[in-house]
Amino acid sequence: MTLRINSLLSDEEIEDCIDGSSDVRMLREIIEMTQLENLLDEKDFADHFADRIRGFIDADSDEEYDTAYENNYNWGFSIAENINSLLVSKWTTYGI
Repeated sequence: MTLRINSLLSDEEIEDCIDGSSDVRMLREIIEMTQLENLLDEKDFADHFADRIRGFIDADSDEEYDTAYENNYNWGFSIAENINSLLVSKWTTYGI
């Protein structure tokens, strides 16, 4: 049986995984779309995250846009890694 990540993590725990600030509701939607078994697909999460915040990229050229998009992808990947680490920690500590 696969546990739903969104039911295991509080908003505060997700916020602690962000390394900045973002919309927790949006992150929960991405979590739901990118969960594989009991962890996140980090690359898929990063793709969805970068796509979702695409509208916030303020760039004058394609090169600047590509750099900003890559930074957002990396940020999303980092968030997914942090969430997965938190989940593994919870499973190890609490036997979830």
